[in-house]
Amino acid sequence: MKKDISIGKTLANSFQFLISNFDKRLKEGLPAVIFITIAFNLLNYLIGNQVATNFTIFFFFVFTMIISSAIGVCVHEEILNKSKITFLKEFLSLRSIKYFFNFLALTLIALSPLLIHFFMKNVLIVENNHVSGFLIIWIFTTILSLKLIFVLPKLTLGINYKYDLKELNSIGSKLFLLFAIVTVIFLVPSLIYLTLQLSFMTSYKNIYEIIKPLFDLGSFYISYLNYITIFAVISYAFKDYFSK
Repeated sequence: MKKDISIGKTLANSFQFLISNFDKRLKEGLPAVIFITIAFNLLNYLIGNQVATNFTIFFFFVFTMIISSAIGVCVHEEILNKSKITFLKEFLSLRSIKYFFNFLALTLIALSPLLIHFFMKNVLIVENNHVSGFLIIWIFTTILSLKLIFVLPKLTLGINYKYDLKELNSIGSKLFLLFAIVTVIFLVPSLIYLTLQLSFMTSYKNIYEIIKPLFDLGSFYISYLNYITIFAVISYAFKDYFSK
């Protein structure tokens, strides 16, 4: 029997996971959101004072992915193992670091065409006007990366895995669609929040810089809820896929 998943069921379960005990989700996410907010404002400070380098920006990207990895492990644990684990306990654990390296590898696979385009344009100074071609290839490399995405819940569960053809699932395209739907859904509150922030920045310039970290906190909270839903999609898709 061909393994498959239901897009509607996976979406419904993922958002139900997010909404259930929503107040606790917000409370549990506070440490992660504070970490990212502090790092982001520190990065802004360094950029504003022309101290930041490309390495500084890369370090912020890595730090954000490490936080995301710990969130992913916590979500997989709760959905697949029916075990509750706190972010602070999982943050920088050996399992979380392993998750990060695999998460990073999958991200690099997905973004490889865009990274190649950036390298050619900014490092080799090669003019390339075929951006649309790189975007099309990016869709295929992203789907390829999603065909390997189940190594992440397997790692959380302690299941042996290898990067080979046997790990490729048959629902990469469906996962791409699911991720796109979740991203679009969270784009709405993000845009509303950004509009509010810009309005406040225009009307209250004098105090905006003082309270800007609070706006950043709210913005990263939306991102945190997005992360939870994405990792829930992976968890429920994994659960459904291997229950066939």
